[in-house]
Amino acid sequence: MGVMFWVWLGVIVVSTVIELATFSLTSIWFTFGGIVALLLSLIKGMPWAVQIIVFVAVSSLLLVFLRKLALKFMYKHKAEDDKTNLNTIIGSKVRMLTKADFENMGTVKVNGIVWSVKPKNNDEVLEVDELVEIVQISGNKIIAKKITKTETQEENKETLENKENKE
Repeated sequence: MGVMFWVWLGVIVVSTVIELATFSLTSIWFTFGGIVALLLSLIKGMPWAVQIIVFVAVSSLLLVFLRKLALKFMYKHKAEDDKTNLNTIIGSKVRMLTKADFENMGTVKVNGIVWSVKPKNNDEVLEVDELVEIVQISGNKIIAKKITKTETQEENKETLENKENKE
């Protein structure tokens, strides 16, 4: 094994370590170029200039053509994975602590945290002790809507039916 074998082995190790440290999908392509060049260095009489040209060509082609594709694949479900546990409170029903209307923000307590609340519709007034449904989170505010009596009655029926089915 010639000197170039060790050079390419060093390139492979260094570019792999850099990729593992950054996860930018940039230096990994130099690892693959280094592997091809390392294999070429095993061929007796292969000039080092050819090895370098092949290394640059393979690394560049992989970087240009595969990086964007690899990033897209890697972050395919990123939007879904970025959801926080805050999204789990959407649809929850909570009691108003203070009144909320078009001009004034109200408050609710969700999981022990007091939130500012705005009504979903500007003409709606959310009264103290009224049951509301969280429909959206906007910054540090909850957007909520009144729960109508029919929605509450339907929910009570479903709860009763579920209890009967379990027994």
